[in-house]
Amino acid sequence: MFPLKQVFFSALLAGFALVNCQATLAQLSPPKVQFPSGTTTPAAPPVPSVTPAPPPVGAPRLPAAPSPPAVTVPPSLQQPPTTPNFDPYADPTLPSQPFNPSAPPFGTAPPGTAQQPLFNEATFGQWPRFLQQLRFQQMYMNRGGAGGLGWTETALSGTFLMPLSFMPENAPLLVTPGFNLNYLNGPNSNFAGPGAQAPPRLYAGYLDFGWNPQLTHGLSADVGFRAGIYSDFKSLTWQSWRWQGRGFGVWQTNDKFQWRAGLIYLDRLTIKLLPAGGLVYTPGGPDGKMKFDILFPNPKFSYRLDSFRNADLRWYLAGEYGGGTWSQKFPNLAPLTPRPPGNGNTTGRIEYNDIRLISGIEWAGYYGLKGFAESAYVFNRQLRYDPNYVIYNPSSTWMIRGGLTY
Repeated sequence: MFPLKQVFFSALLAGFALVNCQATLAQLSPPKVQFPSGTTTPAAPPVPSVTPAPPPVGAPRLPAAPSPPAVTVPPSLQQPPTTPNFDPYADPTLPSQPFNPSAPPFGTAPPGTAQQPLFNEATFGQWPRFLQQLRFQQMYMNRGGAGGLGWTETALSGTFLMPLSFMPENAPLLVTPGFNLNYLNGPNSNFAGPGAQAPPRLYAGYLDFGWNPQLTHGLSADVGFRAGIYSDFKSLTWQSWRWQGRGFGVWQTNDKFQWRAGLIYLDRLTIKLLPAGGLVYTPGGPDGKMKFDILFPNPKFSYRLDSFRNADLRWYLAGEYGGGTWSQKFPNLAPLTPRPPGNGNTTGRIEYNDIRLISGIEWAGYYGLKGFAESAYVFNRQLRYDPNYVIYNPSSTWMIRGGLTY
């Protein structure tokens, strides 16, 4: 009887021990973590699942496993603006529009107006910096035979902005110093005569002032003045000075039509003053392909061929009244009748005039770099030495010219 009781109590104790062991294993098994939908986690090695047994009555309840933190998806990057003038590669510290104050004293400038110094050497459509433009230009004119006249010209100039206190904000003063170097080849005295001798080199140094105030909406003025010394630098007299200028009234009716009327003062021997002006017609507006500058004395037609690498390529056909006047020291020749005025009858002035029919290409980038290359037929050429002194007409020829502006 005793051994049976002992076996019964031993089996009962073993059963209680087995139940406690299963409860302990259930409490130690790792809880399952549910991630939010849409997220992925790397695959983990499989863990044998253990089905926990219900805890015994009176056993302490373990706290539930904490939920994983919510995953916040960052917002998508903002797309760049889609305006036609936006450049994603531009310097963000620089303004994206040309100089245009919000409240100009003389009114709001209409589209298409631009300030230029004398003889269209620069355009005021850039950022308001002190140095507006630098220009280099090279020209070669063929001699056109033994009795002709060859000409090579190198021109350098720069335009500076002067925001003076008494000037309106929308029309600062533009100052352009420049220097030209000219090499002459001919004419031959056997054809032109002993009096038609030209110096081998001619120089020009000048200072140009340009101003373009906006008077009312659509109406502006375009004025300029230039003072310079034009000479062979062997004869510097009062005749070496040349005073040039221009004055235009500009009426911008809309984006297609601009009317110009005024005068140009050339200060040459034969022509002092010229009426100038006409119509600038852009059929397609500022973004059109064609542009007609129906202007006297320098008309021009241009057509945009293509745009590549943020630059516009245009072909143009133009007319130009070329030439100039310089003082010179005459060579030691036999006396001529009549003699030029000056000290000892040895100094005077030389004037060259021609008409040029030009065809070329030009390009303009969005970062201020511009350029052109052209060829021309040059005719109606004339050399004149002081009024009513000696006149010589070189033969017609051709010319090539190119330049860069930054």
